[in-house]
Amino acid sequence: MNQTRSTNRSNPFFWISFFIAVAIMTIGAVTYVTYRNLQIQTAREIEATEKRIASLVQDDIPSIEAEIDRQLARYDLREKLQRNGSDLISTPTNRIEVVRPPHPAVSQHVLRP
Repeated sequence: MNQTRSTNRSNPFFWISFFIAVAIMTIGAVTYVTYRNLQIQTAREIEATEKRIASLVQDDIPSIEAEIDRQLARYDLREKLQRNGSDLISTPTNRIEVVRPPHPAVSQHVLRP
């Protein structure tokens, strides 16, 4: 009767299996947390890039377009040419010819490289 109480009831296979299961769960949890943190980091980088693009569209691109418009201003360009002593002269409006492509279905965007 006392002998059954003093014997170890747990099987060593149970403890080995239990520790292996705990190790697998721990590795799975660490892997999950790592991948989740990478997802969050990527989402933050995407959001920062979107904000940077939005600020470019809002700030820099209009200022670049304004600079291009300023440099291509018709009357300013005429004055610059006169100051630089250019031989270019303005074309009278009655001499301007409108040339249309023979096939209107062909777009100029298609012809560009």
